[in-house]
Amino acid sequence: MAYKEALWDGSDPSYAPGAVRSRNWWYWKPTAKFRKMGYPKTSVRLTGEEGDGQDLVRAREARELTREMLAFFGADMSAHEVGTWGWLIHRYKTDRHSPIHGVKANTRQGYVIFMDKLDGAIGKVSIAATNYTVLCDLRDGMRDKGRSASYIKRIFTHLRILANYGALIEHEPAVKVASILSGMRIQSPPKKSSAPTREQIRAIVDQADEQGLFAFATGLLLQWVFCLRAVDVRGHWLECDPKAGGVVRELARNRRQLHLPRKFERWQDGLTWDMFDEGLTGFSKTISKTSKSMPEPLWFDLTHAPELRSRLFMLSTRGRIGPVIVGERKEMPYTRNGWTEAFIRCRRAAGIPETVKMMDTRSGGLTEAGKLGLDPFILRDAAGHSQVSTTDRYIRGRSDSIAKVVELRNAGRTA
Repeated sequence: MAYKEALWDGSDPSYAPGAVRSRNWWYWKPTAKFRKMGYPKTSVRLTGEEGDGQDLVRAREARELTREMLAFFGADMSAHEVGTWGWLIHRYKTDRHSPIHGVKANTRQGYVIFMDKLDGAIGKVSIAATNYTVLCDLRDGMRDKGRSASYIKRIFTHLRILANYGALIEHEPAVKVASILSGMRIQSPPKKSSAPTREQIRAIVDQADEQGLFAFATGLLLQWVFCLRAVDVRGHWLECDPKAGGVVRELARNRRQLHLPRKFERWQDGLTWDMFDEGLTGFSKTISKTSKSMPEPLWFDLTHAPELRSRLFMLSTRGRIGPVIVGERKEMPYTRNGWTEAFIRCRRAAGIPETVKMMDTRSGGLTEAGKLGLDPFILRDAAGHSQVSTTDRYIRGRSDSIAKVVELRNAGRTA
């Protein structure tokens, strides 16, 4: 039986190979050919029932089960014609020497997402046939479809990464494309002209408290006061081995019913109670994004942020073990989407414009600090950045800079 390309690339989300209906229920069944060849599974019930609006969910499950069946018989699910972009993408993701294995796990996840987007768009295109005109057509095609400048920039950034990898493995067509890309100018998205203000963050924090989201409100304040990225406060969940230590959870337990491989995620990079001193006068943390270039932990002084100290004392009554910021409903650390959704819900309730984004909270804190006339190097240290100039790596005293920013910004104010 010949399957559609949608089996591999998802181009037709309604494609559901092997799906059959029995009364109001849907099942996935292997074909007679594969049953005769010895495939052990007979049928698997798919999610929901007829008429519940979950047709695309069932179609995705059917494709997953079909791919698993083909893999059982040794089919190469990632096979691409050598010399195409799909072939190079597959090699980039699986080669043990690939640069993708040298980046942090969350960064790697982002790379894979965009590599898959590229695979869907140009996977069948020959690298040797990719010239300046083809690349311009790719750029202009995305623009005509309404893609933002930010999206187009990210696509071409990952295309450059891919072509540079092709050059590393001495694939001549990729060397040519890498050279062309190095000479192309892709428009950068316009810089944002506004950032959240202290009053707006205050309103969102107050609204979170009203909604019973005390831990989220505290986490948002930590982001604001110390100009931290959300990931360094709430942490994030990354795929892991089921035997990994720490806080681990299993994803989509219904995968067992579908006979799909079990997947697990481990929480990491967020604030944990062992980072705080006994009196909650501060905490010591390595910034996740720069952990390789600047592995030394920084000291964040809480003595000039009395409201945060009070909140942390209240949270500590649950016990000073494990993650600091834990959601009240599930009593587990927030996911990235859960954190953003909480921000949006509280922002709307507070009547704050949609232009105020959670991801700009750090920018708002730095903007406020910048208006105080602080030295750029102090701001750099407060932001946890690796450099202001090429000489930055030789400058020390970053923890003192952080304390100075917090002291100046909170002098005579309530956070």
